[in-house]
Amino acid sequence: MGDLFSLEGRYNRAKYFWSSLAVGVIEYILSFILGLAVGYAGGDQFTAGILSLFISVPAFLLIAFITVKRLHDIGKSGWHYWLLLIPLYNIYLGLILLFQKGEAGENQYGPDPLMPTTSAQASW
Repeated sequence: MGDLFSLEGRYNRAKYFWSSLAVGVIEYILSFILGLAVGYAGGDQFTAGILSLFISVPAFLLIAFITVKRLHDIGKSGWHYWLLLIPLYNIYLGLILLFQKGEAGENQYGPDPLMPTTSAQASW
């Protein structure tokens, strides 16, 4: 869980998908509960929107960290994350992140996440 807040390392396709999904679902649930609480307390939509920033910004950062690690797995720099801001190309890149197999073996960003670690091999 500690590597979730780091830009170092690599995430394979499955870890990328499930981590992104978990962050999105948790963000949605927390925002829903916050909206209910603000509405119940008599607040307005503006107040709920401002308070939801306290949930959305950390979730956005976590998704960015996860995406950068997935980019590392396919051999791309984390700077490619900003290409997700380009309309239509972001769809292409999103599909690449979901479906392209990562580079086999170690690359400049770290060891292959699908390969067993050396400590596990040593226990055999």
